[in-house]
Amino acid sequence: MDAYTLYVMSNSPYSDKIRMYLRLKRLPVVEVRENLRNREQVLKARTGRTMVPVVITPADEAMNDSTHITRRLERACPTPALRPADPGRRGFDALVEDYADEWVVRVMLASRWLHEPDAEQNRTVIAADMTCGVHEVEMAVAREIFPQGITATLPPMGATRETLGFLLDDLRGLVADLDALFAAHRFVGGAGPTVADLALYGQLNQIRRDPTGRTIVGDPARPHGRWLGDVERRGDGAAAEFPGDGAPDGDALAPLARRIAATYLRFAVANARALEESPKGPLAVELADGVPFQAARAGYNRKCLQALLGELEEAVAAAGRLVGGAADRAILDELGRLGALVEPYPALARAVGR
Repeated sequence: MDAYTLYVMSNSPYSDKIRMYLRLKRLPVVEVRENLRNREQVLKARTGRTMVPVVITPADEAMNDSTHITRRLERACPTPALRPADPGRRGFDALVEDYADEWVVRVMLASRWLHEPDAEQNRTVIAADMTCGVHEVEMAVAREIFPQGITATLPPMGATRETLGFLLDDLRGLVADLDALFAAHRFVGGAGPTVADLALYGQLNQIRRDPTGRTIVGDPARPHGRWLGDVERRGDGAAAEFPGDGAPDGDALAPLARRIAATYLRFAVANARALEESPKGPLAVELADGVPFQAARAGYNRKCLQALLGELEEAVAAAGRLVGGAADRAILDELGRLGALVEPYPALARAVGR
């Protein structure tokens, strides 16, 4: 089989997600680091953007956006399957993926760029990538220029010094939820890793590389640390360390579902409703337990929510549930806040009581 080409950056969680996805698919891959030259000549020329990961297929199709890549390759290369066969669980898998990609990334970026030792390390990592094979650009110049594009995105995302304490506490809570889940289960979906595992892995793998993050994430003696290792062991073609292969039920997944509902879904629903009033301006959201959170109104996040609602609609229409039990109640209660915005999704609308 001809090889896929994967363009990555060393400190990109989405690159880690897709690298592991391709490893688990057992697809031949040639990996290329994004640098100052290929980001314009290849990435922007082929996708219109300079963001990674980008996958170029053996048929010369260029794909970006990690979620789109997984959906496209699941159809093209269905074996081994990395999304659940059960439609309800497939919907829940999409929710966890979206949560990791669009919420946990805020925690990762805030911790990385608002702690100076972490920022210093990552300035060097980015500069090393951008100057790799581009000898006319000095490392010192690259260290100062390229991180600015990332740090400029933090305030609109709500990743600020004012929210840093809350975001780190939320990360500690997520790790505790994952410890509880992985103490009794191998992966989010049971026997094998799915895209939900890979999205969480991408973010947490980056967090554990940073000086601050490694004090919170990655202890191999804790269940979430074992899970990180099992994702990598399966990527290498080895057996998982955890012996059980049963799928967690709705009650086992409830703490994670409640966290997603109280943070990411609360934000995403408020953002969608605010955009109905005005396309621009600040967004003030009261998260669970009365925590204030401020960000910019974001059309991109509305598109993400619409895509997610489409997947949840398919799941509920086919299975009558996601994973059932307390997990479904937490998710559906939060989605009920959409009001009339959920009505284009009839099965979901009925499930939330519209």
